[in-house]
Amino acid sequence: MSIHSYAMANVESEYLPKKMKMKRTLLSGMTWVLALLLITTGCTDEDNEVIISLDDLTVTVDENPEIGHLLGKVESNSSMPLTFSIVSQTPSGAINIDEETGELTVAIPDLFDFEANPVISATISAEEAENTASVIITVNNVNELSVQDFSVSIDENPANGQSLGSVQASGDGTIVYSIASSTPSGALNIDASTGELTVADAALFDFETNSAITADISVDNAGNIQTLTATINLNNVNEVTVQDFSVAINENPANGLSLGTVQASGVGTSSFSIASSSPSGAVSIDQNTGELTVEDFTLFDFETNPVITATVQVNNSGETASLTATIDLSDLHEVGEFKFGGVIFWIDPTSNNSSGLVCDIDNIANPGAGGITWSVGTNVTTGATGTAIGTGEANTTAIVNSYGTGSVYAAALCVNSTAGGFSDWYLPSIFELHEIYYNLAAISATAQANGGSALTGLYHWTSTEITVSEARVVSYNGTTFSDFSAGKNNSGALVRAVRSWTDF
Repeated sequence: MSIHSYAMANVESEYLPKKMKMKRTLLSGMTWVLALLLITTGCTDEDNEVIISLDDLTVTVDENPEIGHLLGKVESNSSMPLTFSIVSQTPSGAINIDEETGELTVAIPDLFDFEANPVISATISAEEAENTASVIITVNNVNELSVQDFSVSIDENPANGQSLGSVQASGDGTIVYSIASSTPSGALNIDASTGELTVADAALFDFETNSAITADISVDNAGNIQTLTATINLNNVNEVTVQDFSVAINENPANGLSLGTVQASGVGTSSFSIASSSPSGAVSIDQNTGELTVEDFTLFDFETNPVITATVQVNNSGETASLTATIDLSDLHEVGEFKFGGVIFWIDPTSNNSSGLVCDIDNIANPGAGGITWSVGTNVTTGATGTAIGTGEANTTAIVNSYGTGSVYAAALCVNSTAGGFSDWYLPSIFELHEIYYNLAAISATAQANGGSALTGLYHWTSTEITVSEARVVSYNGTTFSDFSAGKNNSGALVRAVRSWTDF
């Protein structure tokens, strides 16, 4: 207080009336109280200033959350607005923070992987706070089993044990596979460890019965079980199996002769038909049994068709297959064929087609003057009396033994012939010559086709002797032939030599 003020106070105290002094004193006291109150209040606000601090945060979350998933909120001891930020985090980039609310969210879900980052940590700050908050996020391990439906297409009729492929599943524990159910039941097996599916019962893999096979596969991953569907689609396979047919037979069979049965198999009823044949119309087939038979025996001629083939179609419940039937013809010796130096006119029925007789393709020409006679002019009994087939050679021998081979007569001309490269020709007996005339048309045609001549209606000598002066001749009038006796020295008959042949 200044001296002036003090003096004034004292003057007032001295000269002011008492009542006024009292009023002055009251006002002065109130002023001091008010001043003291102001001083006291000012000291309290400064001494009680709030210190803002952040709370640590501990969070637990399952692995593999979605992006933006709310993890929690960093709290403080103040209701004042704060500005939050992430100082650091491990692994980097895992979380985001809302700078106004302090809410923490998932930034990169892949980092929330228990196997890689079982704990995620961060340090959070706020500009107004005196400390940082520690955030610890514990990541829970979740059974991550995932499965995928299985589908495959295979041909029907596989083998038992055939692999169909492996079902796909993944998880973080040991995976065990089993078949919960299948349609049809029992069709499949599965490896419990690998998930490989295999054929259990091949008979069930039949397109006609089960065009698709399905199964529910149970996948157990450490107690977490899921089910997938396995589908095996079957491809329809032509199940007709056939076997080519082959047989060898002699030519010239009878119509209706069985050639054998073609072989075919399938799941249904098979029917057979001839799709084509070469030559056409040669064979027929039983549509129910597949038995092949001769349809036209004239086509079974070795000289014309040594091999006959046919395409046989087999239909089995709508499925078809074709096979080839081959009939090889064995050549048989036939009357009218040009073989063994001449034309076959007789085949020994007891020889199994291995022996017979042929005649020359031409009449023997008379190298001398005049016609051909049976004898040499002097008639003797020769003993050449054979008439049957097979006696001509003995007759001829008897004749030349009587007359010799140096003269020009029927038997000698035959014995001396080398026609066709053979030298064992002889004069035929009467029934041998009959046999030639029985087959006159075929023999004439073959003879002419091979440079010879046709048999004419003129007389032909036989080797059959009738009497000391007579022998048999055969003539042909264009429709029938006849034989009669003629004088041995008659020169009006022709000579057609014959020989025997064997083929063994």
